[in-house]
Amino acid sequence: MSNSLIPEVVSVNFPNQLQIDVYLTTELTQEQKLKKRTSLTNYVKKYPSGWKKRLELGHLLYSLGEWPQAIKEYQKVLRKKPKLIEVWLQLGHIFYLTGAKSQAINAYETALSLSSNQATQQQIKGLINAAQRRYQTAIKAIQTATKINPHHPTHWLSLGLTYLQVESPVAALQAFEQFLTLKPDDIKGLQYSHDALLAMGKIDKAQEKLHIAQQLAPNHINVLERVINHRLRQRLVHEQEGKITWELIEQVQQIAPDAVNTKCLQAYYHLFRQEISQGLTILEKFINNHSYNPGGWYHYAHYLFYIGKRQEAANAILTAYQLYQTDWQINRSMCEILPSVGKVERLRVRTLLTGILDNFPERWTVWVTTGRVLVEHFQEIEQGSYLSAQAIDLQPELPDTWFHHGRVLSIGGKYREAIEILQQGWQWLSQEESCLQSVLLAAQLGENYQKIGENSPSRSWWSLTAYHAQKMRDFHPTFATYWQNRANQILQQHHCYDKKNSQILVENRL
Repeated sequence: MSNSLIPEVVSVNFPNQLQIDVYLTTELTQEQKLKKRTSLTNYVKKYPSGWKKRLELGHLLYSLGEWPQAIKEYQKVLRKKPKLIEVWLQLGHIFYLTGAKSQAINAYETALSLSSNQATQQQIKGLINAAQRRYQTAIKAIQTATKINPHHPTHWLSLGLTYLQVESPVAALQAFEQFLTLKPDDIKGLQYSHDALLAMGKIDKAQEKLHIAQQLAPNHINVLERVINHRLRQRLVHEQEGKITWELIEQVQQIAPDAVNTKCLQAYYHLFRQEISQGLTILEKFINNHSYNPGGWYHYAHYLFYIGKRQEAANAILTAYQLYQTDWQINRSMCEILPSVGKVERLRVRTLLTGILDNFPERWTVWVTTGRVLVEHFQEIEQGSYLSAQAIDLQPELPDTWFHHGRVLSIGGKYREAIEILQQGWQWLSQEESCLQSVLLAAQLGENYQKIGENSPSRSWWSLTAYHAQKMRDFHPTFATYWQNRANQILQQHHCYDKKNSQILVENRL
């Protein structure tokens, strides 16, 4: 990535008052862009028949987050030059991000009709199918583009990003690795491969990618956010390490002072320092100033839920949903938060579950969340177990899917079935390093064997839980401490039980 590029976050406002944050890079500072906008606006007023400066103005308005105005300028350009494929693609991109699906598809189809390059045609077909939520068809089209022109990095990046849209990190990583062979220092490729590796449980390799990205672009906001999240996970919020974490947060604050992710990082920094009210105040101030930003309400809901304010969390996630009903994370969070706060909300969730499966069938987390809610809150064990099992069909190589389905079976009292599923999931774990999934799968196996009274395998799995938890201390110390303490406590109970039984046996023999 060129050092001249300036990473930033722009807040985009839509006609219905919805507000979202979008990550962009530009070669100009905000002050330079505003000055240039005035110059370009005056120019196109003076020479309205020209199109090159108008196109430049459209790109500038896009980088400023003024997308409705950018659309108007792009459309005026296309009246003069209707065969500019890149402008049709940019229009399609904006419409797609704003949820205007039919307009996005129309723009992409026009671009497709103008293209004579076979690889580009397949790439555009992928964009069309993604806009139609036909992700598997989209993936096949983009795969074809990579076969026609395997040396074009954009095709590989697009393929990886499409795989991430369907929560398929294993396939996404393969695409990103191909992309990085062509552009080894590309920040996007490094950060997305980091995300895929982390989702697969390959923590050490993920951190290697992030370290490279940080060395190449220490001021890039996407990199900084990932570094800060890692430090917060490590609870580096006190003394000298805490000072370093806060300096990084201040660095992000300078780049994107009003971005929701910036405020979220600040809030959790205070939370992990036990300064709960300060973190809450930061998020409350944000939603008061940006009441139409669903991301603000989403993070506010999770913060409230984390600190035990469940009714307030339910109200917040409902507000996020009202603002942005097609966001899968908001939908999933509603299903997780609402059942814990009362009958009315539980009934609301019951009607939502079918809709979320219809709207997001490609995402495995939606299936296991739906299954768990049905089992845990509605005692629909067979239906819930069936739905959560679909996650494994979608992503069989991902240990997380086996763990979460096994957990649903455990909640439903299907302990032997859970053991079978969890043991199969164990086979997909990395043999090179411990990960969070190593701890969780081992703990679930120990617990399920304990439930059916098989103490010997239970002890073995709890011993493995303690072992892998110890390995996680540097990555996630609070997680590691919790599971190590729990494993040791249960192992101690097993020891006392075995000692008591041995005494009884000796007494009987005497």
